[in-house]
Amino acid sequence: MRLRTTEISARTIGGETIVLDLPNSQYFAITGVGSRVFELLGEERSVDDLVTAIVAEFDVDELTARRDIGVFVDRLREAQLLA
Repeated sequence: MRLRTTEISARTIGGETIVLDLPNSQYFAITGVGSRVFELLGEERSVDDLVTAIVAEFDVDELTARRDIGVFVDRLREAQLLA
Protein backbone atom coordinates (compact mmCIF):
# COMPACT_ATOMS: atom_id res chain seq x y z
CA MET A 1 0.00 0.00 0.00
CA ARG A 2 1.02 3.58 -0.50
CA LEU A 3 -0.39 7.07 -0.43
CA ARG A 4 -2.48 8.31 -3.29
CA THR A 5 -0.20 10.61 -5.26
CA THR A 6 -2.76 12.61 -7.18
CA GLU A 7 -4.60 15.64 -5.91
CA ILE A 8 -3.30 15.56 -2.36
CA SER A 9 -0.73 17.89 -0.88
CA ALA A 10 1.16 17.34 2.36
CA ARG A 11 3.69 19.39 4.31
CA THR A 12 5.32 18.74 7.65
CA ILE A 13 5.77 21.81 9.80
CA GLY A 14 7.06 21.62 13.35
CA GLY A 15 6.36 17.91 13.73
CA GLU A 16 2.82 18.16 12.37
CA THR A 17 1.89 16.92 8.90
CA ILE A 18 -0.82 18.91 7.19
CA VAL A 19 -2.63 17.07 4.39
CA LEU A 20 -4.99 18.66 1.89
CA ASP A 21 -7.22 16.38 -0.16
CA LEU A 22 -8.34 18.78 -2.87
CA PRO A 23 -11.06 16.73 -4.64
CA ASN A 24 -12.78 15.86 -1.38
CA SER A 25 -12.21 19.26 0.25
CA GLN A 26 -10.72 17.61 3.33
CA TYR A 27 -7.96 18.79 5.63
CA PHE A 28 -6.04 16.50 7.99
CA ALA A 29 -3.49 17.23 10.71
CA ILE A 30 -1.26 14.30 11.63
CA THR A 31 1.10 14.41 14.60
CA GLY A 32 3.61 12.22 16.38
CA VAL A 33 4.40 8.78 15.02
CA GLY A 34 1.54 9.18 12.53
CA SER A 35 3.61 11.78 10.67
CA ARG A 36 6.41 9.25 10.25
CA VAL A 37 4.03 6.50 9.10
CA PHE A 38 2.51 8.94 6.61
CA GLU A 39 6.00 9.76 5.33
CA LEU A 40 6.88 6.07 4.99
CA LEU A 41 3.75 5.52 2.92
CA GLY A 42 5.21 7.75 0.24
CA GLU A 43 6.60 4.47 -1.09
CA GLU A 44 4.96 1.06 -1.36
CA ARG A 45 4.97 -0.54 2.12
CA SER A 46 3.30 -3.43 3.88
CA VAL A 47 2.02 -3.20 7.43
CA ASP A 48 4.96 -5.40 8.44
CA ASP A 49 7.37 -2.89 6.83
CA LEU A 50 5.74 -0.05 8.74
CA VAL A 51 5.82 -1.91 12.05
CA THR A 52 9.49 -2.81 11.61
CA ALA A 53 10.43 0.81 10.87
CA ILE A 54 8.42 2.28 13.75
CA VAL A 55 9.71 -0.24 16.31
CA ALA A 56 13.28 0.55 15.21
CA GLU A 57 12.79 4.33 15.38
CA PHE A 58 10.54 4.79 18.41
CA ASP A 59 10.29 3.43 21.93
CA VAL A 60 7.31 1.15 21.26
CA ASP A 61 6.78 -2.59 21.34
CA GLU A 62 5.75 -4.53 18.24
CA LEU A 63 2.24 -5.37 19.43
CA THR A 64 1.38 -1.75 20.23
CA ALA A 65 2.94 -0.53 16.97
CA ARG A 66 0.99 -3.10 14.93
CA ARG A 67 -2.31 -2.19 16.61
CA ASP A 68 -1.82 1.57 16.28
CA ILE A 69 -0.57 1.38 12.70
CA GLY A 70 -3.57 -0.79 11.79
CA VAL A 71 -5.95 1.84 13.18
CA PHE A 72 -4.07 4.64 11.41
CA VAL A 73 -4.01 2.81 8.05
CA ASP A 74 -7.74 2.10 8.38
CA ARG A 75 -8.35 5.83 8.86
CA LEU A 76 -6.25 6.64 5.81
CA ARG A 77 -8.31 4.14 3.79
CA GLU A 78 -11.59 5.63 5.04
CA ALA A 79 -10.34 9.07 4.02
CA GLN A 80 -9.41 7.65 0.59
CA LEU A 81 -5.79 8.74 0.95
CA LEU A 82 -4.32 5.36 -0.03
CA ALA A 83 -3.87 4.19 -3.61
